[in-house]
Amino acid sequence: MAGLRDVNFQEPTPIQEQAIPIILKGKDLIATAQTGTGKTGAFVIPLMEKILKSKRDGVKALILSPTRELATQIDQEIFAIGYHSGISSATVIGGSDFSQQVKAIKAGVDIIVATPGRLMDQNKVIGIEFSNLEFLVLDEADRMLDMGFLPDIRQIISWLPKKRQSLLFSATMPNEIQRLASSIMKNPESVDIERAKPPKQVDQRAYYLRSNQKIPLVKGIFDDLTWESCIIFTSTKKGTDELQRLLKKEGIKAASIHGDRSQDERNKALNAFKNGQVPVIVATDVLARGIDIKGVSIIINYDVPNNTDDYVHRIGRTGRYDKSGIAITFITKRDRRTFNDILNIKDNTIKTIDVPSDFRMGSEFSWEEHFPVKKEKVQKEKKQTQPQEQRQKKQKEEEVKDRPQKPKPKQRDKKGHPGKRDQKPAHPKKQPRSSKQDSNKSRQHKKQQRPPEKPQEEEPQKKVILPPVIEKAVERNKRTRKPSKGYWGLIKSYIPTFKK
Repeated sequence: MAGLRDVNFQEPTPIQEQAIPIILKGKDLIATAQTGTGKTGAFVIPLMEKILKSKRDGVKALILSPTRELATQIDQEIFAIGYHSGISSATVIGGSDFSQQVKAIKAGVDIIVATPGRLMDQNKVIGIEFSNLEFLVLDEADRMLDMGFLPDIRQIISWLPKKRQSLLFSATMPNEIQRLASSIMKNPESVDIERAKPPKQVDQRAYYLRSNQKIPLVKGIFDDLTWESCIIFTSTKKGTDELQRLLKKEGIKAASIHGDRSQDERNKALNAFKNGQVPVIVATDVLARGIDIKGVSIIINYDVPNNTDDYVHRIGRTGRYDKSGIAITFITKRDRRTFNDILNIKDNTIKTIDVPSDFRMGSEFSWEEHFPVKKEKVQKEKKQTQPQEQRQKKQKEEEVKDRPQKPKPKQRDKKGHPGKRDQKPAHPKKQPRSSKQDSNKSRQHKKQQRPPEKPQEEEPQKKVILPPVIEKAVERNKRTRKPSKGYWGLIKSYIPTFKK
């Protein structure tokens, strides 16, 4: 009871309310419940009570989980609840010191929390004694199946006593898990607290965009919304590191977690995020299952998840314990087919929005109005796109139209007297347009009446004195006879030329 008070346990969740009595009766259990419903407490609390009542001689319970983070979280919950009772536990997970895990197991623990791969490695080295084991728990069984741990799980189960209590917890129930359950359990009880589906209290949105618009949109969302923490999910380890660098470049403090990071690095990143030192964490699906992080405001699927189950688990990191949350998914052209399956999840609503093609860093974004565009801004952008020459030309044309027309100045000759053109009457009589011939005659008559323009006085050409060599060459070119065509040309070419 003291341990439950320490973790502020007040009322059981639906899964805890139904599962705990079955486990205390010693029956096998298959429990299906969506993420964030308190599944960990549903098996940790009754197991600890049963272990305290049993003869504590060796490992009493084995809990298998798909990821290191989830295994660590379960171990922390065992430590918090069992602190006053003296129940001991050890984690056997990858990325941690192998020798320390060996020491902990040899020293004797009540509960081992492990990932399948590392437990296989440890058993090869030290041969863990499971003869006194009474309880087996498979947590997030569907995820272990997805990660390819099913052969390892079957191998591990073969080491255990056949007389034991088996508990299986899963968010979904694929056929392979059902077959596994039927092979390792005896007359199991079932608890189904709603098959996995997106929480109703999560506001779900999807943005159709180009890849280069993702970072500007992330920044726009962060600037517009009031939020405390955000998990951004990517599909690859490389993509996780690249996105973390891009976010830091934009001034957004972010950590990252994926399978290639050491356990120490992963723990540091996760603790920094939980403690609020880092507001954003970028992760692969290792963070999508079972991790209980309080107060996550936003989930962003930077890459579309591979299936509907992964989508449900990702967005289940927010809106936990009936609190509201926001889940956003970015969809590029190649993701549309995959996302259609997510759109078709029963009794689920996702608001879809198309991102304008001209959206970029610094563009207007609003959570409520999406992509508002001010009229003044549009006009300004249009003006900026016009070439400068076109704008100047247009401006000149407008000035000419507005300016009143002035009479042309009189033409004067060099002496300052008015020219003959100026002596024409100011308003000549218009010829009536009787026919084409009359109009042509009148035009010719006008041309005749119009005096020819006075040719400009040519300056006297100065005589250029050429050197004697050039003078001779010029003279020789003048005497050169142009070639004639045909036979006569051929005969003519042999006749010598004489100086005139």
